[in-house]
Amino acid sequence: MTDKYDSTDFWYTFINSLYNEGLSLKSGISEIDEEMQEKLLAYFRTKIEEGITDGETALPPRLSDYCWRLPQEMLPKLRALAEGFLDTDPDNGPAAVLLATVAYTDLGREESLPFVEKALTLVPKDPCLNLLMIYKYRRYYGGAKIVEAQETILTVLENVFEWSKRQDNSARFQDARSFYFGERITPYSVYTNLKSIEARWKKREKVGVVKKCKEAIEKCRILIYTEQETFRREAIQAAVEQPLIVDESPENVNFWEAFLDSLIERGLSTPRWVLTKKVQDQLLKYFKTRIEEGVTDGLTTLPLDLPEYVPRFPKAMHLELREFAEEMLEKQPENGAAAKVLAIVVEKNDNFLRLGNPFIEQAVPLVPNDPEICFFAISSNRNFDELSLLEKLFDRAQSHGKTELSHWLAKLYKEVGTTPCHIYRNLMKKPDENAELIKRCKLLIDQAQQAFQQRLEEEPDDWYALRGLGDIYEVLGETELAQKYPWKGHPNIETVWNQKAWVGRKLPDFSATTHDDTSITASDYKGKLLLLSFCAEWCGFCASEIPYIKEAYKEHHHNGFEVIGISLDKNEAELKEYIEEHNITWPQIYDGKGWNTELARYFGIICLPSQWLIDRDGTILSVGTRGKQLGQLVKWTETTRVGNAVPDFSAVDIDGKHVSLSVYRGKVVLLYFGYSEQEITCVDTIYQKYHTKGFEVICVNFGMRDEDILRSKISERNHQGHHIYGGSRLKSPLAQQFGLGQDAQAAIVELPAYILIDNNGRVIEARSGKVHSPEAWAARLEELVATHL
Repeated sequence: MTDKYDSTDFWYTFINSLYNEGLSLKSGISEIDEEMQEKLLAYFRTKIEEGITDGETALPPRLSDYCWRLPQEMLPKLRALAEGFLDTDPDNGPAAVLLATVAYTDLGREESLPFVEKALTLVPKDPCLNLLMIYKYRRYYGGAKIVEAQETILTVLENVFEWSKRQDNSARFQDARSFYFGERITPYSVYTNLKSIEARWKKREKVGVVKKCKEAIEKCRILIYTEQETFRREAIQAAVEQPLIVDESPENVNFWEAFLDSLIERGLSTPRWVLTKKVQDQLLKYFKTRIEEGVTDGLTTLPLDLPEYVPRFPKAMHLELREFAEEMLEKQPENGAAAKVLAIVVEKNDNFLRLGNPFIEQAVPLVPNDPEICFFAISSNRNFDELSLLEKLFDRAQSHGKTELSHWLAKLYKEVGTTPCHIYRNLMKKPDENAELIKRCKLLIDQAQQAFQQRLEEEPDDWYALRGLGDIYEVLGETELAQKYPWKGHPNIETVWNQKAWVGRKLPDFSATTHDDTSITASDYKGKLLLLSFCAEWCGFCASEIPYIKEAYKEHHHNGFEVIGISLDKNEAELKEYIEEHNITWPQIYDGKGWNTELARYFGIICLPSQWLIDRDGTILSVGTRGKQLGQLVKWTETTRVGNAVPDFSAVDIDGKHVSLSVYRGKVVLLYFGYSEQEITCVDTIYQKYHTKGFEVICVNFGMRDEDILRSKISERNHQGHHIYGGSRLKSPLAQQFGLGQDAQAAIVELPAYILIDNNGRVIEARSGKVHSPEAWAARLEELVATHL
C-alpha cells in the first residue's frame, strides 16, 4: 500500500494549508516539526530518484510556491539533498531543478542565476522549472535586455502550454494551473509590456529593437489563443453551453448596456470565464461603432462604467479592442473615444514591468467633459498629480450640477479613498512646504461641502453625504459640527467605505464590551500606540497574523504598544477556545453579530484580517498592516518619534570608511534612506553650507543591484557625505533596524525617508515617502539644521 506521504496530492494539500515558514493558515502554529521535515525530504529524494520522463521531472510543478511556505531551516536541508545527487551525477536534472528553486527562494534572483541556467540546459521544458521562470520573471523590472526577457517568458509560456495540453485533469495539472493564474504572467500581459517597449524604442528610432518587439508581439497573438485551449478549456465549454441572448443587433445600445450589466449577475467576472466567439464578435462591433463616433460635446458614446466591464472580457477581445483603438487613434489623433478605450484596456491588464500607461494622460484632455476618465486616472494608482486630477473631476462634474459632483464624491469615498480631505491631511504634515497646494485643496473641500449639503436637502439619509460632511468638518477643525454626522451605517442600504479614507483621521471614540463582559473605550488607550485587529476564529489568515502581533507586542508593549481584538464571530464558546488555544492576552471585543458587528460596520470592514495602527495622538496611521510589515511600521513609528533617542548602528560606506551615529554624537546628522536625485542634490547644498559647523549626512541606499553601481553614481554626481550600500530591504539589517524592511510582498514604509538627529542623538524630525516640492522640503530642512547647530 502506498504511503500517503509519497503522494504529490497529499503534499500539495498540506503545503498549501501553510501561510509561510511552516505556519498553519488555520491555527497560526508551526505544522512542520522535525519528523514532518524528514518525511518531506524523503518525498523529494524519491522524486529525484524517479529521474526524467518525456523531458520532465516528477517534482511538483508548483515547487517555487512551496518553498517560501516551508520553515527557513529546511531550505539548507533541501539544498544539501540536491547537491548530494549532483555530486554523484552532475547532469541530474531533477536535482538541478530542486537546487535552482531552493536557491532562488533562499538567495534571490541574482545569486540563484547560475543554478537556474544549469537546470535549463538539462530539462528546458520541465513544468516545475518553467513555472519557476514565470515566478522569477514576474520580479524582473527591465534593464538592458528588456526585450530578451519578454522573449524568454514567451518561450516559457509556450513550454507550459505544450505540457498542459498533454495533461488530463490530474493533481499536477491543477497544481500548475492554480500557480499560473496566481502569478498572472500571461501572453496578454507580455503583449502589453512589448507594446510599451515598442513605443519607447520607436521614439528613439531603434529599428532593430522595434523589429524584435514586433516579432515577439506576433508570437503573443498566437499564444493568447493557445492559452484558451489549455488552462481555460473548461471555461470555453461552459461558455458554449451557457444560454445567452445574442441575436440582438449590436447597434442596439440598450441591449448591449443591459448585457454588460448582466455580466456580474451571470458570474462572468471570474477570470476563467470566456465569452463565446459569437458574443465576442457582436460586442466588438458595438464597441467599434462607439469608438468611430469619437467625441461630441466633450463626451463619448461609450457605455458608462466601462472600467468595470473590461476586466470581464477575454484577453482575445482585449487584443482586438486595443488594436482597433490604436489604429483609430493613429488615423484620428484627437479621437477621445479611442484614447479612453486604450487607457482602460491597458490599465486593466497586467503590466508587471510597470512601464506606465501613456493613454490615461492622453485621454484626459481629449474627453474634456468626461469626469469618468479623471476618476479612472485617480483610481489607477499611477504617479499622477492627484490634486490636479481632482480639480478637473470637480470642474467637469459641476458642469452637470452639484448632484453630479456628490455622485463622484461618493465614488471617491467608496472605491478609491483619494478625497480632498485625504490629500489635505497629507499636505498638512508639512504646511510650510505645501502652502499653495493647501489653498487649492481647501477650495475643493468647500465645493465638496456644498455638494454634500445640497444632496442632503434632496435625500436627508444619504449615507455617503453624511459621512463625507463629517469628514470635512473634522478636517476643518469643526468638532461640534463633525459630531452631528455620526459614523454609522444606514440600516437599510449596503454601504462600502474605502478604508484609505480613514488614514490620517483621528480615531473616533467608541465603547464596547469584551468577550468576558468588560467595558472598554478607545479613550482608555489615549497616549498609547494602538493596534485594532479585526479578526474571527474561522478566518485562517487571522490566525496566521497572531505570531506577528505577539512579536510586535513583546518588543514594544513596555513602551506603550497595545492591542484590541475586534471579533466578528457568532459563537462565543468557539471564540473563547480560540483565545485559549493561541494564548491571546489582549482584550477581544465581541457582540456575537458576525459581519454585522457594530464596530465592523462602523469602520466599513469588508474582509479579514484587517489591522489598523493608531498613533499615540489618535491619528490612524495604517489600515492594512499585516505580517512582518506590522513590526516594521511599529518600529519606524517609535524610532522616529520626535525626542526619542535614535539607536546606533555600525556600517561601512562605499569608500570603505567606518560609519556609526556614535561617532557623530555632538553633531546634527541627517540619516537619509533611499535615493532621490533631486532630494540628495538639495542635501548637498545644505551639507556644503553647514558641514564645517557640525552637520553630517549619512545616506543608506536600498534597491540598487550592486555597490559598484551606487559608487559610480555618487562619484559621477559628486554627492556629499557618507553613502552606504544597504542591499535589498528584504534582508538588510539596517532596513530591519529602522523599520524600513519588507516581507516577500512589499514594504509598509515608503522611501525615500529620513531622520534628522540633534547633537544629543535624538529625533528632530522624520518623514517617509516622496515630497511634493524638494525645494520647499530642503528650505524647511535647512531651517531645522541651522536652528539646532
